Amino acid sequence: MTSAWVHYVNSNSILAELRTLTKNYPFSSEVIDEAKRRVYNDPASNRSWNLCWLVLNKIHSAIRQLIPTYAFSQASQPSMWGGHKPSQQDVQQLAIALAAEWSNVLAQMLRAWESPPVR
Repeated sequence: MTSAWVHYVNSNSILAELRTLTKNYPFSSEVIDEAKRRVYNDPASNRSWNLCWLVLNKIHSAIRQLIPTYAFSQASQPSMWGGHKPSQQDVQQLAIALAAEWSNVLAQMLRAWESPPVR
């Protein structure tokens, strides 16, 4: 089972599922990559055999940090604005919308585990 969860995360299936659930704003692959990096660098990560849960939980535990940071980064990208230069207020408004949708889908995914899959 452990290798199945590792494959699910490393094959970007987790990202595909998150993006399926985010109807308006695709979930950021950078959030997943950063969470995976944090899991691999965390000595307490051996508390579970479920890499998917560890990654989602890492995002959740840093929700005030990871999601807003990457939402603002994505909202600031020119490709998000189709060639028009947004105001700072426009960028902030989009970042808030991205963060809200991403946070909701994260909570939805974490509800799959009534109790943490720990050893």
